[in-house]
Amino acid sequence: MTPRPPILPPPLRPGDLIALISPSSRLNDDLPTPLQRGQSFLESLGFRVCTIYTPFPKPITMAESIRIRTEELHAAFADNSIRAILCTLGGQHANELLPFLDYELIRAHPKIFLGYSDTTFLHYALESRAGLRTFYGPSLLTDFCDVGGPLAFTVEHFLRVLTGSGGVVGALPRSERCSVDHNDFQYLRDHSMLERATGPSPPWRWVKPGRAEGKLYGGTVHLVERLQGTGFAPTSWTGHILLLESAMGGDRIGTPYPLSRFRGNLVDLALSGVLGEISGLVVGRGFKYDARMQDELAGVIVEVLETVVGRKDELPVLMNVDVGHTSPFLTLPFGARVRLDSEADEFAVLEAGVAEGPLE
Repeated sequence: MTPRPPILPPPLRPGDLIALISPSSRLNDDLPTPLQRGQSFLESLGFRVCTIYTPFPKPITMAESIRIRTEELHAAFADNSIRAILCTLGGQHANELLPFLDYELIRAHPKIFLGYSDTTFLHYALESRAGLRTFYGPSLLTDFCDVGGPLAFTVEHFLRVLTGSGGVVGALPRSERCSVDHNDFQYLRDHSMLERATGPSPPWRWVKPGRAEGKLYGGTVHLVERLQGTGFAPTSWTGHILLLESAMGGDRIGTPYPLSRFRGNLVDLALSGVLGEISGLVVGRGFKYDARMQDELAGVIVEVLETVVGRKDELPVLMNVDVGHTSPFLTLPFGARVRLDSEADEFAVLEAGVAEGPLE
């Protein structure tokens, strides 16, 4: 059976309505100040913003939580006045929604869907069951709520990809500076007015040289691992460029994702056959990964590919791309064809992210 072509959502235009949803972590009641700051910033770009959110009763059952979050997502897709859906944050439980989503409803109302981290589960579901192109990119609370405004790099690429102003997305830029930590309010300090500290971004690193083209797909590494074999992941990774990025901390918030866990995730992806089929690998900038951790991760990647998978071909592997649990953050269209080329020092998206014009 020939796969159906992906449904590209219509682009964002000035005056369009963006809906904020919280399908996983729900900090709307805990962090109203930064949420309002993020909404105000999006409005300053010329968009209208609404929030689709129902406070949970206390106590709440798992079934009731799933029902409320599912209804919110359905409401965002069903409303034809809404052009884009932006997740407020990641979290822990987005996978609970997958069996209950109305994929025919979503397919009938294609629109931009954007988020990262735990939202990885929803990207896979919307692509595999509804055929919708989604975007791995910034969330409201981590990328648009900074005191003094978000990092320009994030905003500029968000607008370029989602408004379709440049047509084909093209070669991906790289930031000169990145955040040292997440915003202070993320540790539940709603009224913090501290500006986010930044430092020099680690340069792109070609762990393995080569040139390849393929469809871009992936997400947060341990969630990509968990999705294999579920029926929501691709049945074959042949011809794919795999994107992986690590979450924050292991057991303590604000700490780097342990390299031992990253190694285990990679081995599991090798055992499931993913790493043996892909055409290339992109790894995002690790949260608080210093030069030593970057060196260790590069070594682990090579060892897993060569020892566990048995791949000693010219599989291009690029590290430290502006994707992950730090800022700034690229906006990447999943399912779009991309090219990795170490000789040209290029990572490029070869298609437009959105459709040529609005769907009415």
